[in-house]
Amino acid sequence: MLFNSFEFLAFFGIFLASFFVLPRRTQPVLLLVASYIFYMGWRPAFALLLAFTTIVDYTTALVMSGSERTVVRRAAMVTALTINLGILATVKYLDFAISNMVAAAGYFGYSLPQYALNLVLPVGISFYTFQSIGYTLDVYNRGVAAERNFLTYAQYVAFFPQLVAGPIERAGHMLPQFRKVHLPRRENLSGLWLIGYGLFKKMCIADTLAPVVAGIYGHPSSFNGSYTLLATVMFAFQIYCDFSGYSDIARGVARLMDFDLMVNFRQPYFSTSLTEFWRRWHISLSSWFRDYLYIPLGGSRGGEGRAIRNTVIVFVLSGVWHGAAWSFIIWGAMHGVGLAVERFWRNIVGEAEAEHARWRSVLGWVWTSAIVLAGWVFFRAGSLDNAMALFATMRHFGPLDYGTFKMLNLASFEMLLLVVNLLILLVVDFHISNRLERLHRLRVRLYLPVVGGVALMYYIVLFGVFGRVDFIYFQF
Repeated sequence: MLFNSFEFLAFFGIFLASFFVLPRRTQPVLLLVASYIFYMGWRPAFALLLAFTTIVDYTTALVMSGSERTVVRRAAMVTALTINLGILATVKYLDFAISNMVAAAGYFGYSLPQYALNLVLPVGISFYTFQSIGYTLDVYNRGVAAERNFLTYAQYVAFFPQLVAGPIERAGHMLPQFRKVHLPRRENLSGLWLIGYGLFKKMCIADTLAPVVAGIYGHPSSFNGSYTLLATVMFAFQIYCDFSGYSDIARGVARLMDFDLMVNFRQPYFSTSLTEFWRRWHISLSSWFRDYLYIPLGGSRGGEGRAIRNTVIVFVLSGVWHGAAWSFIIWGAMHGVGLAVERFWRNIVGEAEAEHARWRSVLGWVWTSAIVLAGWVFFRAGSLDNAMALFATMRHFGPLDYGTFKMLNLASFEMLLLVVNLLILLVVDFHISNRLERLHRLRVRLYLPVVGGVALMYYIVLFGVFGRVDFIYFQF
């Protein structure tokens, strides 16, 4: 069930009315049932895996909480991690591992039969698995107490606004919210703005750019470098608007229900360093890797060499998290090495003096944009061969032809509308990033969240791209 569908609009309208009208004591059961109905909209069997993960982590957490013996607690933690990561590795990476083993054997002169399980990847499994693992490790490290109410914990794992594409929430933030009664509040109407802005990003920008990017990236040999470069810039906007749009809608839906979800994006393309970019992009995943991998590996303790090593490890594994392909691994490694270069450079140059700060910010933005765009080529290409073919086109740049864009579903009106939508995005994001106090004054005086949200939804009805267009991060 997609956020950008009429099915979800009907589902959420009925659910929200029932959630607040029925007796308060029914809220937990109603929310859990609705979350499973939402998830089974893709494939009912997926719910069995979700329920199994929930039961495993709930019971192992109780074992850890109920024992003071280190060996028992560690065994419970290892059991939970083995099951969670084992399931994820099987459905997501086993075919990739088999194909690479066959290729490696062929390289050394051995012939192995081609074999593929072709397992279906459950939607959102990477997200809810990492959320569950975070809870397990928090309980093991005594960061949070084990949740004894199974219904409360089941809601935490299956909460439908953020179930399939995050943000990856922490138990300490969310579990207390599932223990309280939720009421309709006036201030929660600000969720309308988040929903409207998220749908605007998705349906007016991301889905408009999608066919152009797919057409050029799908046939790189048919285009010169100008098209490839433009498609890469378009993809940068597409993936940002698609993923941050989902996060905005998730936060807005949750807010209307009287829940609070973390901010997952903070206008990352305004960043003047890769370090800043990763503090603004997919924040829930970045902070997850920091807290549960980078710091346990030693973080920056032990010198710069260890810090650089740990950074590269984290980002290579971040690439693996995104998908079973070498192109994702290269993408993660690029960012890891880029962050290591930045760290090395800062140690040499130090902080910029005031008179040079602006120029350093400009150069930092150019550096960051170059690395991010080069990385998006690997991310979007799908394979190393296709990525290399795309980079090869950039040896020859040529003129852009209007007829080509028309063929790719971007005729003159759509092109003009896209420019207007991108300008709206840049203006709004700039004010969110740099003029929050001005937005706060407008919010108070003009009821901006409600008026803006309703206006955006009307705009989407007029100019949005309708159809069952999946969000990009559903595949991860």
